[in-house]
Amino acid sequence: MKLSEIGEFGLIELLGRDLNWGPDNVEMGIGDDTAVLRLPGAGYLLFTTDMMVEGIHFSLAYGTLRQVGIKAMAANVSDIAAMGGRPTQAVVSVALPSRLKVADVEDLYRGLREASREYGLNVVGGDTVRNPERLIINVAMLGDVPAGRAVYRSGARPGDLVFVSGTVGKAAAGLQVCRQPEVNWPAGPAAFARRAHLEPGARLELGLALAAGNWATSLNDISDGLASEVHEICRASGVGCRVRRADLPLAPETREIAARAGADALEWALFGGEDFELVGTISPGNLARARQALGVLAGDLCLIGEILPPGEGVFLTGPDGCDTLLNPGGYNHFR
Repeated sequence: MKLSEIGEFGLIELLGRDLNWGPDNVEMGIGDDTAVLRLPGAGYLLFTTDMMVEGIHFSLAYGTLRQVGIKAMAANVSDIAAMGGRPTQAVVSVALPSRLKVADVEDLYRGLREASREYGLNVVGGDTVRNPERLIINVAMLGDVPAGRAVYRSGARPGDLVFVSGTVGKAAAGLQVCRQPEVNWPAGPAAFARRAHLEPGARLELGLALAAGNWATSLNDISDGLASEVHEICRASGVGCRVRRADLPLAPETREIAARAGADALEWALFGGEDFELVGTISPGNLARARQALGVLAGDLCLIGEILPPGEGVFLTGPDGCDTLLNPGGYNHFR
């Protein structure tokens, strides 16, 4: 069987079997944004890793090595944030092509340092090897979360409201701008979109606040695309979902770039990925109290749908009120 036939998530399911020989220490293993490990005392340890490969996850044709460092760190912090945890330590391993100079590698690590300071974590080690062709960077990150505060994908219940933070589709807009430098893009929207794609930020403080009050019943970060992440929540929770097209939060800059490109901003919002926003669910009865407790952070939350009973599908509701099946879409490494 070819990798393209099983797909990324099928491969993860296949490879993840029978890997825990000491399950007493594992609260959550493969299948969520991070592993959750029990520690002596009152907390859990979070452990996650992400790899980025030149030509697949980034291009030096339009991004700097500093920006690669920022993005590599933010992708891991976003996973920690989606569990309601705080990042603490990281190790960084790189495979360096011989074409790079010392100054280039210093630029890469400048981005890693900037991001690590922003999120309050240490880089405590790693490895460096030579690779003939492409730059590869892998960040492995530890975090922690108080016992009972980790937020999983599997907690959504029928009747819960679906929310998303910030706006979606902006990173895909940035990719469009970066790939077509010859287009006379409007300056302000283009700068906004480029930054969203090349220097994304993780929603750490929001994730911490949602977990601190047990407000979110489920949580996921938007790395592969909003539609894909909603499907992951529904699959893990054994429920269905309805997402309202009209309520998807799109920045004006994203809409303007899409109009200039002749593209559908909705497609970017649902399937673009790498926005590193949070999508999750909350009980309707807790919504008002959660907004009050979150304070200014509550302004970043947008309600986009509701969770349906088990056996229902995942639907997109149009302006006319009609439902159509919403496919996962998003990025898949093996398709």
